[in-house]
Amino acid sequence: MQGVILNIKLKRKEKPIQKKTKESQEINHLNIAYLAAKETEEKKGENIVLLDVSKLTTLSDYFLIVTANSSAQIEAIARHLEEFLSKYDYKLISKEGVVSSNWTVLDFGNLIVHIMREEERSYYKLERFWCNAVLINENQWKKAS
Repeated sequence: MQGVILNIKLKRKEKPIQKKTKESQEINHLNIAYLAAKETEEKKGENIVLLDVSKLTTLSDYFLIVTANSSAQIEAIARHLEEFLSKYDYKLISKEGVVSSNWTVLDFGNLIVHIMREEERSYYKLERFWCNAVLINENQWKKAS
């Protein structure tokens, strides 16, 4: 008898995310990724890359990779993103890396954020590892609101 392999996707439910705004507009997961990228830039994150990995993995739909200049900046960006995304009912599922770490990973379900120092980013080359992902143009997330 042949075995059956189940592909289980441990992601946030695909219902629209709502934040009460003047316009009462619905915000989808891609818009959340755009906003997260924009927020990391406002916190002086550098070399920001947003990847659509939805066709490559069941881990997440989007990876956000950001370079920070210090451990303190890594922690500040991580803390800010957690607070900011909670306003959109995007709760932090998991956080890896400690305050003194040179790399922190935030798992929000449909969005995984890697915040790291330049040395770690150059060494691990996540963009190269995920080279088949769709690179989301910087202009798209910069104009998000």
